[in-house]
Amino acid sequence: MKLLFLMLITVIKIVLDKGLMLGLILLSVWLKGKSIKNSALEWDKYFLSMKEKFLNRYFIVLYSISTVLSSCIAYVLFNVFGFQNPLLKTILLAIVCIILSIKRYKAKGKQAIKDGLNKAQKSILEEETENV
Repeated sequence: MKLLFLMLITVIKIVLDKGLMLGLILLSVWLKGKSIKNSALEWDKYFLSMKEKFLNRYFIVLYSISTVLSSCIAYVLFNVFGFQNPLLKTILLAIVCIILSIKRYKAKGKQAIKDGLNKAQKSILEEETENV
């Protein structure tokens, strides 16, 4: 039974990591949109001025926040399901998730961020040349 609860907590933590990350990205985009009054021209300037290094750091910070929040919930779940040493289990689960995420980030994530930024900037520049 404990193994089933452990798998359930692991799945919940992974889904929360991804969901919180998405929520934080959407929240930050919404806040940025409000700050520039949803101006298409300002969005274009913003994306053209964006650097890959900034985006990588930005996603790392958002991932760290989502990992901490999901780990807190995992800790509560370990307590609710009566696991011994819930803090240790939470820390171990967080470490495993972080290691796997770093591996995926280095394999695909960093390049995906670079490709996405280049694609957005190229699209903006093409649109500007068409409008001229």
